[in-house]
Amino acid sequence: MKKWLLVTAASLLLAACGKDESAEQAKETAAAADTAEEQTTEEKVEKTEKEAEKENSKEETSKVELSQEEMDQLRIPTVSIDSPYYEKDLTEQELVENYMDETGRIYFSLTEEPIRTIVSSTSSSKISNITNYSDVFINPESQQAYQLQNQAERDQIYKLILANQPTQLKGTDPSEYRSWEQATNLERGMMQMLYLVGPTMNDIKTAMDRDLYDHPAFVVGQEELEKLGAPLVFVPAPQTPLDYELFENMKMVQAMWGQVGKFENPAENKAEFEKVYAQARQETNNLFARINYALTEDGFGE
Repeated sequence: MKKWLLVTAASLLLAACGKDESAEQAKETAAAADTAEEQTTEEKVEKTEKEAEKENSKEETSKVELSQEEMDQLRIPTVSIDSPYYEKDLTEQELVENYMDETGRIYFSLTEEPIRTIVSSTSSSKISNITNYSDVFINPESQQAYQLQNQAERDQIYKLILANQPTQLKGTDPSEYRSWEQATNLERGMMQMLYLVGPTMNDIKTAMDRDLYDHPAFVVGQEELEKLGAPLVFVPAPQTPLDYELFENMKMVQAMWGQVGKFENPAENKAEFEKVYAQARQETNNLFARINYALTEDGFGE
């Protein structure tokens, strides 16, 4: 699987190359304008042929066909699970008495049917809340979970989060942050999702920079963001006061991913699509700092 750090570095290099290329093209255009009247008909024909070859090359790149295995590698990795729904409804009191640990956390693994229906009563009616008590994003309709598969991946994204310190926390020692084990379900879920969505966001950006809106990486990237941005995808439930703020931030960014994925005919509306993508990318990056800040707070008080 592609790693966030490596793909991000590549993306930055591509952006830098793009700037150099644009500056060089500007110089060539200016020089060509100064000598346009001196060009021979033969030179103009040769220039036109080269431009046509460049355009044809771009079209061929856009129309590249990939194997099913290659297409699958472009998708955001997920884990197949059995139905995540717990059949029995629970009251808030039952949930707390039977499942809350000594730190105040309620957590169910993917094998423990983590999506629970919690029923609370009012004077006039009963209210049911369907809540994800795991530490991963879950799509119950497709029975897929967005979960990192090994400790190395978890260590990598945790270190990347700690490296992205907001201004007021610059220089904070790593020992002052809660560990992965001490993080809330929501914090862990958001960290995993940032690791998983990063390559897809960068694939789309690379295709945009090269004007390859028909490339499979762009098409698949949109499909994946549309699925991830669907309201049916359950984010881990907030369980601390700080969690509730993070949860609102996460739901906003999740909706933005969906907007990028659902955007119709981006090749014909490039300027507008670029705005939608840029906003989603910026808010995605902002989550790094928000989680960084949250991990310096007490959390569950562990």
